[in-house]
Amino acid sequence: MSKQYPLFFVQRFKGKVLFNVLMSEYTSLLIGGPADVMAFPRDEGDLKELLSFASSKNYPVLILGSGTNLLVRDGGIRGLVVNMTEGFKDITWQEETDKTAACIAGAGLSLAKMVSVCIERGLTGLEFASGIPGTLGGAVIMNAGAYGHEMKDVVEGVEILDRKGKKGFLSRSDLDFSYRSADIPEGSVVVRVHLSFEKEDSGEIKKRIKNYTEKRKRTSDIRLPNAGSIFKNPRGHIAGKLVEEAGLKGVRSGDVKISEVHGNYIVNLGNARASDVLSIISLIRDKIYSTRGVVLEPEIKVVGED
Repeated sequence: MSKQYPLFFVQRFKGKVLFNVLMSEYTSLLIGGPADVMAFPRDEGDLKELLSFASSKNYPVLILGSGTNLLVRDGGIRGLVVNMTEGFKDITWQEETDKTAACIAGAGLSLAKMVSVCIERGLTGLEFASGIPGTLGGAVIMNAGAYGHEMKDVVEGVEILDRKGKKGFLSRSDLDFSYRSADIPEGSVVVRVHLSFEKEDSGEIKKRIKNYTEKRKRTSDIRLPNAGSIFKNPRGHIAGKLVEEAGLKGVRSGDVKISEVHGNYIVNLGNARASDVLSIISLIRDKIYSTRGVVLEPEIKVVGED
């Protein structure tokens, strides 16, 4: 490790703590150098302990969900990685009518689990998320979406903790949702999400999910490790189509390749490095700008050291 991190906080911490852990084991791309420290809070008490500890020592903090939509550079991450996947999976149901239902769900809950619960209870609104990897909290932060629907359609608000462990609430209007973005104060952690749904026959919900799933299998490269869409769709364009029209499908750098199935996917062929991913991203952006005059903005988040 590049730094020595005091361990006194571990005595009051109920979750797991790992040191010098490879981020490639915690990202969907299976890429990334070592993180100095990774801690898995079980509850808000654990999370407050971590945040206040890091704040008092001025340690950098990265909040991690399922590691989708994330590229960690080969040099890894200095400081503390807070992995939210082993806690914050509770669901508390709120008011319910003949037509609607609402709940408060932990940010560490997987989207797949939340979709499954909605099917069981006959609740519509989250079908588009079927097949999207990641956690509920991460999906809200990036306003994940597909097939004309987004997280903003079902989110009423979020509970957050700031870097000093102070709790707050942001309503839907506070979040100011936009394309692949939500306005979360810097340094704050989403711990729970307030959701609202309309009721519908479970059979109809399952049919919709089946259609989305079949479409995703046809149009997305999910056979190899990937991080989902690399670029946001520019206004008036589809990023994957721009890549295809530029003849870039199948282009390779090391063990990184632009998918031959979907132009907006980059896949890991086995031993990919972040530097190769970044090289491919630069190649795509330069080619599309020089041929079409369109600036592609990355959807994937890039963190860590070279």
